[in-house]
Amino acid sequence: MSTALSELEPVTPPATHLPEIAIEEVSRETSRAIERAEVAAWLDLYKAAPADFAARQGLSIASEGDLIWTTCRTIPFIHFNCVKNIGVDGPATEDQVDVLLARYRDAGVVRPWFYTNPHAEPTRLRCWLEARGLQHQGGWERIYRDATPLPDEPLFPGDPLIPVDDLVIEEVTPRTASEWASFIDANYRLPTTPWLTALVGRKGWRHYMLKRRGAVVAVRSLFISEGAAWSGIDAPVPGIMAPSFDLDAMLGERLVRDGIAAGAKLFVADIEAPRPDRDGPAYRNYDRLGFKLAYLRNHYSYLPAHSS
Repeated sequence: MSTALSELEPVTPPATHLPEIAIEEVSRETSRAIERAEVAAWLDLYKAAPADFAARQGLSIASEGDLIWTTCRTIPFIHFNCVKNIGVDGPATEDQVDVLLARYRDAGVVRPWFYTNPHAEPTRLRCWLEARGLQHQGGWERIYRDATPLPDEPLFPGDPLIPVDDLVIEEVTPRTASEWASFIDANYRLPTTPWLTALVGRKGWRHYMLKRRGAVVAVRSLFISEGAAWSGIDAPVPGIMAPSFDLDAMLGERLVRDGIAAGAKLFVADIEAPRPDRDGPAYRNYDRLGFKLAYLRNHYSYLPAHSS
């Protein structure tokens, strides 16, 4: 009688890892507040777009009731061709999904995106998307914090062996707007400099550059509206476009401190390189900044044409 080798070896249970960020089960109303903070930022961002730039790029944002979606026929970028909040402020319908898909087809957009979260209504929304050929294409961790002050001492101090003036965070001004915008466009290979520079000095917006020896190495922005602060327009995205998470953490600390001083009560951000065990530097850094993980927001779209 023979016995499989695997049956003779002791069974080792899979290793488990404790998440490196606090996880909080949020209410539907809290999830709506989190999503609305981002929607408010994008609504204002589109209002700032120069008319000639928007016309040239086919850039637009549309609404129907509380539902918001973006369209851009020339730039196949997820943010510019997505339904921002379906099922968030009220239950979605199958007819609504069909109408949105038809509008994207009419606009010549091949890959529209739909965001869903665990609180989106109804729960079968995901099934409706999949029944129409859209597939799960990853997602981002939605994180948030309240206005609890940070410690007075820096959370991410620089290396003592590096001169203190080596890394400097600057708030973007009209004089440095083109430098900031050019850095973002170079990282994402986008033509959005005229749009970005229109945001500098605009009410509610704050933009930051982290420089090393005078050269920009990381950027991040904050939009505050009605006490809610959304953090985005970040480059390079740590874990995706850059191996280091430290520079983004330093910017995140500055944004939180400035946001609290400006009266923000809710901060919303994303971890764009999620990990199944919710460990790693992004989770650790945001935990130190007082953020909690609310949920994974999933993204649905058609597969690229070249996919099998």
